[in-house]
Parts: sequence; C-alpha cells; structure tokens
Amino acid sequence: MFLQGLVTVITLTILGVAIIGYHPLPTGLENPIKVQVAMGILKLLRAVRTVQEYLGYGSPYQNVKLHFLTPKTDDPPKSAAIGDLKVTRDTIAGVPVIVYQPKDNSGLYPAIVYFHGGGWVTCSADMYDTLMHEYAVKTGTVIINVDYRLAPEHPFPTPVQDCIDVTRFILQHGAKYNIDVTKVGVAGDSAGGNLAASVALKLTREPDLPRLLFQIIHYPAMQAFDLHLPSYIDLNQSVPILTQDQMAAFYAYYMGVNRENIDHFTTVISENRHIPADVRKSKLASFVDVKLLPPQYQTPKNPRPTIHSDYDAQVYAQIKDIVADPLFSPLMAPDLTGLPPAFVQVCEFDVLRDDGFLYARRLQDAGVQVKLHFGKGGFHGDIIIYIFVQLNSAESCLSEVYSFVKDRLGK
Repeated sequence: MFLQGLVTVITLTILGVAIIGYHPLPTGLENPIKVQVAMGILKLLRAVRTVQEYLGYGSPYQNVKLHFLTPKTDDPPKSAAIGDLKVTRDTIAGVPVIVYQPKDNSGLYPAIVYFHGGGWVTCSADMYDTLMHEYAVKTGTVIINVDYRLAPEHPFPTPVQDCIDVTRFILQHGAKYNIDVTKVGVAGDSAGGNLAASVALKLTREPDLPRLLFQIIHYPAMQAFDLHLPSYIDLNQSVPILTQDQMAAFYAYYMGVNRENIDHFTTVISENRHIPADVRKSKLASFVDVKLLPPQYQTPKNPRPTIHSDYDAQVYAQIKDIVADPLFSPLMAPDLTGLPPAFVQVCEFDVLRDDGFLYARRLQDAGVQVKLHFGKGGFHGDIIIYIFVQLNSAESCLSEVYSFVKDRLGK
C-alpha cells in the first residue's frame, strides 16, 4: 500500500512539474525537445519566485537576482583540470578575471577580452568557464574572462567601467600575460555584447592605445529607448528565456533603480512610457527606425501596443541622463565611424533580434566591416546553453566566430 502511494505521489509530482514547465514553442526552433527541457527548468524557477511573492518575500522582479548563478569561489576554475591550458584567477585593474593561456609562454599571443551576459544583474565569469575554455582552444588566443561588478549593487556606469579598465590595461600591459597588444579583440553576449560594443566605442576614441582588432557581439541588448520594436512585440513569449518585461527590469536595475521601485519602472519601461513624445521625435528615434531593419522584419505580425501619451515624468527624470548615453546604449551613439570590424550574432527567436540588426546596419552605414550571423532557429542565450545542451544554432554560430577571429588574425 505504501509503495503504491509513493508511486502515485511521484507520478503526480512528475506530471505537475511537466505541466508547470511546459511552454509551447514556435515552429522552426532548432532542437525543440532540448529547448523544451531548458524552458521547463526556467519556468519552474519562475514558479518559485511566484511562491516567494505569495509568502511576502517580494515580487519576481524584486527577486530577479539568482545568487546560485553568481557563484563566488577561490577554487581553481573547473576547466583548469583539463590540463591543456594554463587557467588561473587574477585581478586586473582591480577587477577579478579568469585568464586562459597557452602553456607555452615563450612568445606573444593574440587575445580576446570577454564580458559575460546576465542582464548586468546576474551570472559570472565562472558560469562561462567552459565556453571560454573552448573559445581559447578554438581561436588560439589568450582569453580574459571578466567578472565585472553587477547591478543593482553596482549600477551603470560601474559594470562598463570595469570592462573598460580591464581592456585598457591589456592594451597597455598585455605582455604581462604573453599578449600581443596589437592583436586584441573584445567579445560578449547579451548584456556582455552591450559591454563589448561600449568598450570598443570608448577605447577606439583613445588615440594613445593600440587599436582593437575586432568586436564579437552575440545577441546584444543595445538600447532601452524603444521596447516596442517588432521583435519585442512578436517574440515576447515565444522562447521565454528573455521577455520584454525581464529586459525592462534588467535595464531598470542597470540604470540604478532600487528594488522597492523595480516593479513600477519595469511596467513603465516595457510599456514605452519612459520617454516623452518630443524626445521620441528627436534624432535619437532615427537610431531605432524600423526602416533600418531587413524588410521582412520592419512590420510586426502582431498589433503594436499603443504608447500612452501620459508618459511617466518621474521615471524619465531619473533615467534621462542615462538612457541615451552611448556607454549605456551603444546604438544611441551618434558616431560609429572608425570602430573595429564586428561579428554580430542575431537570433531568429529573440526579443533582442532587432537590436542586433539595427546595430549591424548602423555599423555598416558608418563604414565598419560587419559579419552578420543570422541564427535561423536560434534563440537568446543559445551559446551559453550550448555548454549544457548541444544546439545546432549555437554550434553553427561559434564555428563562424572562430573562423572570423582567425581571419582577423591572419591565420
């Protein structure tokens, strides 16, 4: 009797988990069964946040920082045990990093300074250890994996300044790590793609530094001016690794909004009520003009939400000096000329799809060499999920990235 009861409980638990974790996925998504498993885990985590809210521990956006995704440890990085590279922890310009170097230190090597994703709020260099090890092996470069400080404790400009300081140090003193300072590039994904673009924008304008050789930008978050671009409207819940509301919350935290006000700011930003009408008609609007998108993506398939005329003046007053700052939103930079050649990954099923398209187009219009990778069937976060689950879209993109780096290095 006890055994039957136990089997019943286990069966019902599995069924309940499956029901809670299930999410219908769009047609054309790569590896849908594997992605469904990942979606299920994410939905269960969000269900935990809902329970926390019910118990009085704050709303899901007040609990957006998942501490198990930002582990802190002094232990050697896990990839050090593989033994084919010298993998060590260090501090550069006061910022913790993980360094991946060839064991032969007799010469100078090219390098990539990498900035992890996570909405400027969560994740860590350690979470990217496996991917950075592969990056190092496949490109033959030294990798500097930057563990920049995170919001909300350290809002803009602290995270990007950490990344600028580390990269500037490498360009000035790279020989300390057997780096050829004339062969350095930056890279990052999601929020890290934003940081990579910002670092390239900033350091390209510093004439006393060696020029960055390239920038690699995976599915980047490039602006908080318009969260009603077609990809935000059509793909908001298609693959809920990243939704419009989640992106609004990340932007709000990065802009320095405190935890008590995060729900209000998230709602206002996601509804596009954070920018007044006159500013929406300014030159800034031209940087997010849907006419810059590929023709098939210029018009959303779903109805575009109405922007309320009664924008929230209090919200705008707090963010107005940040939202158009090029180091916060590289897409808002008035001048993109002279930047290093770029590899830009855009995913078909990603609310940030249009951010990537717009930035690639503006770089091209500024005369910058761009390799645009459109990940058909891909979705936000696929290259980091690829560490755990084999994904065709991520494998294809990374293969092109490694070829791009070798081409830039003349290998």
